[in-house]
Amino acid sequence: MAGGRAAVLVLGVALVLLIALLAVSQFVQRSGEVAPPVVVAGSLSLEGLVARVNDFTLNLYGLLLDSGGNVVVSPFNVYVALTMLYEGSGSTTREELGKALGLDGGDACRAYQQLLSILPVGSGGNTTLYVANGAWLREGFPFKEDYVSRVSGCFGGEVRYFKPGELDALVGDVNSWVSERTNGLIRELLSRSDVDDRVVAVLISVVYFKSVWLREFEPYGEIDFWTGGGRVKVKAMEVEGRHLKVVRGKDYVAVEIPYRDTSISMVVVMPEDFTNIKARYRELLQEALSKIDEARPGAYTHLVMPRFNITFKSELKEYLEMLGIREVFKPGVADLTSMAHVQKGDLYVDKVVHQAVIKVNEKGTEAAAATAIIIKPISLPLYQEEVIINKPFIFIIRDRESKIVLFIGHVINPSGT
Repeated sequence: MAGGRAAVLVLGVALVLLIALLAVSQFVQRSGEVAPPVVVAGSLSLEGLVARVNDFTLNLYGLLLDSGGNVVVSPFNVYVALTMLYEGSGSTTREELGKALGLDGGDACRAYQQLLSILPVGSGGNTTLYVANGAWLREGFPFKEDYVSRVSGCFGGEVRYFKPGELDALVGDVNSWVSERTNGLIRELLSRSDVDDRVVAVLISVVYFKSVWLREFEPYGEIDFWTGGGRVKVKAMEVEGRHLKVVRGKDYVAVEIPYRDTSISMVVVMPEDFTNIKARYRELLQEALSKIDEARPGAYTHLVMPRFNITFKSELKEYLEMLGIREVFKPGVADLTSMAHVQKGDLYVDKVVHQAVIKVNEKGTEAAAATAIIIKPISLPLYQEEVIINKPFIFIIRDRESKIVLFIGHVINPSGT
């Protein structure tokens, strides 16, 4: 490509892929556009909800900065899964979840539906954005009909039941469901070791995104990429044009790359020194996104960046506890009484598993994330009543409406005839 143009050579890339969230924040906040009317979800406006979701995103991402290596995560996906859990919680457990999620007693069902309503969900043209939820519930366990109805009605969740002891079938069914909804990007969200005989519920949320660039890249060959500890050769790609937004701060450069047929875009933020990013990541990203929203494309820009594929999987319990979600993980303390006919402390969350995958090349991007919340009782069996017929009994077969008894008898020895 010709020289003499504004050039951005991406050598130390810190990728911030805010797939759905960026689309929402731009929809609500973009300078010069008319904001949508305020929609109240309980006491929380839609604009306020977007701010809370993005705050949760930065909080969780900040905790993963020390994880080492490449990271891709969808806090939006984790947020949706936790919102389904929130609907089944009560008392102080609900308060903790609500505080971490920024719901503040708002209507989680309506909040989710309104959030989804402003995202470009669907498949049209060259872009697909898909959000799916599901719940796998143990047969015979006393789940509340109201909770099951809210999972299916509010969250559009598919409710399936699994038989006690058939854990291989449970894991296989969950993984197959997730794989189908992520176009095969996530094939094994759960492993057999993630579940045992005491599992009574698995809540699942999935987000899938695929799109092509507004203007496709071309192969560039190899570049030297500085990892912070040395240089490595990586395959890169390039694009030029006036469709890119470029903004600079005192210690970073940021580029917005639009996709075709959608308001969703990728923002690449390259700090001057990624090794010290943790102290300033929140301020840096908020400033970069704000400048991107205010900027307009126009400068003829040459962008060179690596192709990359990342798969990241993590058990999030430790991180969520750092965000203030603690009680729901404690047996004997957690309150999930809005989910099932149980006493406070009988049910708790054993694990929260999250996996995300992203593939970026010359044509575009494909990304997916899935979160599984695994719920157990403190002991099994767990029933409100238990009756064991182990001595002689009388049996009656009758019509409940007319009260007519059709058969009557007794059993003294069930092994006899």
